Amino acid sequence: MMWKVRLLIIGVTLFLACNMALIFLKSDKIGRTYYIDEWTAVKKQDLLETMPAKGVLAPKKEHHLYYENTTGTFKGFLVEKGDEVQAGTGLFEYSPDDIAMTKENFQIEKEKLEREQTGIESHIRELESMQRTLALTPAEEDEPNPNAYMIQTVERDIADKELQVSRLESEIEKYEDLMEAADESLSNLTVESEVAGTVKSIQNDLTNPVVTIISNEQKVEGIFTEQEIHKAAEGMKVFIIPKGSSKKIDGTLEKIINYPTSEPHAETESRYEFTISLNESPEFESFHGEHVDLRIVTNEVENTMTVPAQAVKKAKKGTYTYAIQQNGRLERKTIKTGLKIGQTQEVKEGVEKGELVLLDRPPFLKTGFPFATSLEVAKLKKKDVKDLRKKDMLKYAARGLLSR
Repeated sequence: MMWKVRLLIIGVTLFLACNMALIFLKSDKIGRTYYIDEWTAVKKQDLLETMPAKGVLAPKKEHHLYYENTTGTFKGFLVEKGDEVQAGTGLFEYSPDDIAMTKENFQIEKEKLEREQTGIESHIRELESMQRTLALTPAEEDEPNPNAYMIQTVERDIADKELQVSRLESEIEKYEDLMEAADESLSNLTVESEVAGTVKSIQNDLTNPVVTIISNEQKVEGIFTEQEIHKAAEGMKVFIIPKGSSKKIDGTLEKIINYPTSEPHAETESRYEFTISLNESPEFESFHGEHVDLRIVTNEVENTMTVPAQAVKKAKKGTYTYAIQQNGRLERKTIKTGLKIGQTQEVKEGVEKGELVLLDRPPFLKTGFPFATSLEVAKLKKKDVKDLRKKDMLKYAARGLLSR
């Protein structure tokens, strides 16, 4: 019995001694295999660097309508505050009474002028007849017409009367235009909305604008701090996320007002207003005044190589990562990094898509050293096991045991 115990102790001692020798001896003749269980593949993806902000949904446009007392007397409103309206919906109307009376007065003045014009034109015809008669009076040989002076006087009277007719015609045209305007006013007694939206306000005291319509289309309004405004720029892409929702709306940072919202002061931080346009209509119900979270894209890289930041190592000679080769050995690769978002690192040069890299390098594992990984039974095919020789199975099992 004792010889079995002694044999077991000797076996364990030899096993430990062999492993210690494999670990610490530096002779290149001794092959060492290390166990690794954390690696990942190089991916190609888009990277977005965003800045959080807050905003509120607001009407995209406000349409103001004005009461013109020269158009007519105000009759009444046709809508109330909060009413939904469409383009063409009547908002308020003028009374036709004053307009009709005004048109009647214009008609009276026009007819008066026309009668005066008719009288003057009749007088002109009489003067022209007189002028012809005077011209036909016989005169003695080599003597001027004795009615020459009278003829010149009549010519002056005719010219003066024709000038009066011209002035009257201009006055008549003016009143015709005024009558046409009155007719147009009679046909447009109702003021209609030009946009679809909601009645925001009505001024019953007829203070202009008497009616304000806000559009159903929305925009986002918000305020930047002094630190945020330096990171933002007009035209940046924005993701708009309503409070308590996982849905997002694409938008664009449309305008930044570069003057503070209030008078700047040395002791207080300035604030700057901004506006975001929605690139699409929300697929869910949203209300004016509803608060939203914003993600403003301050930097974006499309279709770039990425690895977890954990796989990137830094040294005095540069940045590198350890890549797994198909021959079961490691290769230290120098890489050029770019944008880092959270725990994702962009790699501009040094690796290729799909290449496997280590997340953490085990102690003593260096470039060119062999390694072993855990067996993934779920991915193991029955045919692969059958094709494996018993000698190879024993070799791989021993390597896995010693690497532990």
